[in-house]
Amino acid sequence: MLKPKVLTELLAQETTGGIMSTILLKSNGSLLAFAGSGDKEARVTAAIASSIWTAYHSNIKQSFHTESLNFVLMDCDDGKVAITSISDLLLCLHSKKSVGLGLLKTKTLALAKYLEGPLSELDHAVA
Repeated sequence: MLKPKVLTELLAQETTGGIMSTILLKSNGSLLAFAGSGDKEARVTAAIASSIWTAYHSNIKQSFHTESLNFVLMDCDDGKVAITSISDLLLCLHSKKSVGLGLLKTKTLALAKYLEGPLSELDHAVA
């Protein structure tokens, strides 16, 4: 069983070394858990990340005739953002500009791999 407090603590462990926030959200933008910046900012970031993921996913399907979008990595004015999917959820990490894109991608994929098992079990329990 996945406990919300444990999930938040796990996300908080990744919020180091220039990572400002770690967010787990539903594909519709609903915030499930986060660590880092304030609640209001995390909700806005979750909504934006969901919109970006949906737009890219839709364009990938139309342009390349494939269903798979694995990762989105962006360099923004106020930092860098990485988004990936885990089951039917999205994982988003927001970092400072000083964090390298490779490090951000590595941290995001490592956390996604770690969470994949427990989150897929949760997905099956809810279904």
